[in-house]
Amino acid sequence: MASGFQRIAQHTFMLRVDERVCGTVYLIEEDGKRLVVDSGDGRLKLGFVPDVCILTHGHFDHTQGVRKDWPSVLLHPAEFGFEGLYVHIPANARPLHLKTLGFGSHQLEFLHTPGHTPGSICILDRKTGCLFSGDTKFADGEVGRTDLGGNEDELKKSLGMIEKMEYRLLCPGHGELELKE
Repeated sequence: MASGFQRIAQHTFMLRVDERVCGTVYLIEEDGKRLVVDSGDGRLKLGFVPDVCILTHGHFDHTQGVRKDWPSVLLHPAEFGFEGLYVHIPANARPLHLKTLGFGSHQLEFLHTPGHTPGSICILDRKTGCLFSGDTKFADGEVGRTDLGGNEDELKKSLGMIEKMEYRLLCPGHGELELKE
């Protein structure tokens, strides 16, 4: 396991920094391969090059940690061309056109959940029941803001979709984890 990460599920870890706006970085590590969900604000030093990086949306606190030597960085197509004060699209990011991705024994499902940004996504790990929700949904009923290029109506629809999903652990882009009741 990479330094500083805390185990939250089988092969699944998190690195959270609370003293600044930095988003939480999640890591799935299995059979010598590493996949990260979000990269933080660029001030974290991961100490490794992930095989795959999936970005939940294009705000800098989730994307600025991407390094030029990362071989596979994926972001929803709606984020490309999305302009805003806090948007940072890494030069090596490519459009995510997959609905699912097998990674080791994990089956990741990508769900377009616009509202916080046009291309926000959530990632459901069917193996562990972890839902990586980016800034769409947080613990304690909190939700992502829409005043940074988002859309309130789209966010409500996305939250409705999330509520119908079967997941065990909410893993948001900021703040605490939450077990689903």
